[in-house]
Amino acid sequence: MFNQHVETRRVVKIGGSYYVALPRSWVSENIGDRGVVVLEAEEDGSLRITPLKLKDRREGVKSIRITCGGDLYRKLVSAYLRGFEVVEVAVSDECRDEVLRVVERVRQILLGLEVVGEEPGTITLQCFTRPDYDLNSIVQRMSSITLAMLRLTLQALETGDPSLAEKFLAMDDIVDRLYFLAVRIIRSRVSDPLYPSSEKPRLVDIRLVVRNLENIGDLYEKLLRGGIRPEKVPGDLLSLLESLQRSAVALVLGESGSREEALELYGRLEKALEGSRTSISPRVLETLDGVSSLLRDILDLA
Repeated sequence: MFNQHVETRRVVKIGGSYYVALPRSWVSENIGDRGVVVLEAEEDGSLRITPLKLKDRREGVKSIRITCGGDLYRKLVSAYLRGFEVVEVAVSDECRDEVLRVVERVRQILLGLEVVGEEPGTITLQCFTRPDYDLNSIVQRMSSITLAMLRLTLQALETGDPSLAEKFLAMDDIVDRLYFLAVRIIRSRVSDPLYPSSEKPRLVDIRLVVRNLENIGDLYEKLLRGGIRPEKVPGDLLSLLESLQRSAVALVLGESGSREEALELYGRLEKALEGSRTSISPRVLETLDGVSSLLRDILDLA
């Protein structure tokens, strides 16, 4: 066992590179003759050295076994969000049909979850999501879909066309699936000791962004489910909402834009909403006020 105590090591420059000798006993115990280490620079200037073998210890499939019951839907969603790769559901003849119905419902909202086995006492599900998903792309996709939902909502209000609801609900389902996928990825990376600690605060910000985008979609859905009664929403509100959402999301993702310009957009949107209180119905105004507040929360992360 490596004796845990503080040692000093001299940094040696050879050519254009710098070398530090690692303690022999630590290398033997944690790395071996041909091992690999992960170097991570900390904010205080220190350097953390992690043997890659730690990752190998976690390579086994992460699995969980749950029982059928009234809260099976919640248990399956929880297992997905907690990063389990294989989920075994213990079933009996009495509950098998109900379990299959719940599993099918869950599969509609959880990307990558598939039934891979059915035995007399067990139904096995496996999640085929990749660990290297680009979170920025997921956020951008959620943002673009919720913007399309905004336009569709206002179109439905203006035309009174109930047939638009089916297209809207399909978009809402996609947003929900992307949200659950993002949360699964974020939780997995936060709990990963090899994921750079300097990046973990950003993961918390991204979690808040996807939650707010999902909530924005829910606000539009609630508005449409309340019934479609034709009314005209001023075009400047649509333009300001779209511009503010694009700016806020881009700023949080570190892509482009000015926070001052985004704040100016937010101020204009608030004034436009205030000026529309007598021209649009209270339920529409409440929805757009809620969206504005959620976008401001996203902007505050930038």
